[in-house]
Amino acid sequence: MTQDLTQELTLLKKKLARETDARKQAENLLETKAFELYEVNETLTNSIRKAKNNSSRLNAIMNSIPDGIITTDKDLNMLDINNAAEKFLKNSRIRLMKNSLLPYVCPDQTNAYQDLCNKAINDGISGIEEFDFKITEDEIIATEVKISVFEHDDEYFLLHLIHDITRKKERAQEHKQLQEELAQSAKWEAVGQLAGGIAHEINTPSQYIGDNLHFLNESLAQIFTLLHNALILKKQSAADGKYADLNQKLDQLIKEYDLAYLIEEVPEAVKQSSNGIKQISRIVGAMKNFSHPGAKDKEPFNINSSLETTLTVSRNEWKNVAEIVKNFDENLIPVNCIPGAINQVFLNLIVNATHAIAEKSSEMGKITITTRNSADGIDIYFKDTGCGIAPEHQKDIFNPFFTTKEVGKGSGQGLSIIRDIIVNKHKGTIDFQTTPGQGTTFHIHLPEHPKEGTSSC
Repeated sequence: MTQDLTQELTLLKKKLARETDARKQAENLLETKAFELYEVNETLTNSIRKAKNNSSRLNAIMNSIPDGIITTDKDLNMLDINNAAEKFLKNSRIRLMKNSLLPYVCPDQTNAYQDLCNKAINDGISGIEEFDFKITEDEIIATEVKISVFEHDDEYFLLHLIHDITRKKERAQEHKQLQEELAQSAKWEAVGQLAGGIAHEINTPSQYIGDNLHFLNESLAQIFTLLHNALILKKQSAADGKYADLNQKLDQLIKEYDLAYLIEEVPEAVKQSSNGIKQISRIVGAMKNFSHPGAKDKEPFNINSSLETTLTVSRNEWKNVAEIVKNFDENLIPVNCIPGAINQVFLNLIVNATHAIAEKSSEMGKITITTRNSADGIDIYFKDTGCGIAPEHQKDIFNPFFTTKEVGKGSGQGLSIIRDIIVNKHKGTIDFQTTPGQGTTFHIHLPEHPKEGTSSC
């Protein structure tokens, strides 16, 4: 009996030992698994924290960008926007979410905006294009838009980068206005310089008109006296031949007043007076046409007539320096242009050619002006026999304020203004060929119908 209890006790002890070892192993395994779970949890927590930090950093970056950034789906429903876009659209992020971006684009440009989105979807990124966003009924904002595409969770999204160019447009308009004011200033400066010469041109014909009119006044009085006596003689001589003394008086007057001279010179005096009056009318008319502000819009314009007017106005500048040769195409087509601006171009080129000739030599030079039709407009050439343009100056002659003249003798605006008028305002071209010491030829091409820019909504 005792032996049986002893054996049973031994078995129980072994069983207890086994259970104790199993529990220890389970505890060790549980402790290991708990530690592993703790590490996984810490890793996950750190990952979440990093993701949150990255998201916050990304949001901070997005919101620090001054341009509007809007994320949309392919149907242009807004999913996320930065602070700049929220401010640009003048609405809260919550109100904008899930709403379409397209209604904010001006109605006449929505198709173009959709095309830009499709281009981005096909190419991955679009070019930069200008669009007007209608923020309110009374507020339209000009922008530059660039769109890119990104993929997330097997879906494609559009990222719209919107840059407000209102201030850029205002600066461009201010620059354009400044250019126009500079052009007007240069024009009136040139007109002021020509005023003295024009006064001289008017004075000369006025002088001989006054002298001839004075001569006519005296001569006509003598002629009327002569004719009066002749009529009396005729009347009394008709009765009988008793009035020989009147015939003698008539002969005396004819001799005294030199009737043959009067008959010859009076018509010539009248002719000179008529020419003088025409010259004055031509000069004054040309000056009036040239200095008139004219239309700001383009209109069909006779270039040959403009050149004639400018040559008349500037005659005192070139008459003692250069001979003018006119090779005008009589069948030259009218071109759409701004008359006052084109007159300014021609005046500057003629005056520049005159100065180049005067700088080269005191001998008379030559300015040849040629007009002719081309396939899509007209070509105008100004060729002079002046000093030409030095190689080191040729690349700079159209730059604003560049001049080779002494201080006070040139503003450096002339050729810059010419280029602005021809290229920017009339969509034409201007170039030149020059040989130092021999002369320069400027070539202007004006299209018959310049292409205009498109307007916004």
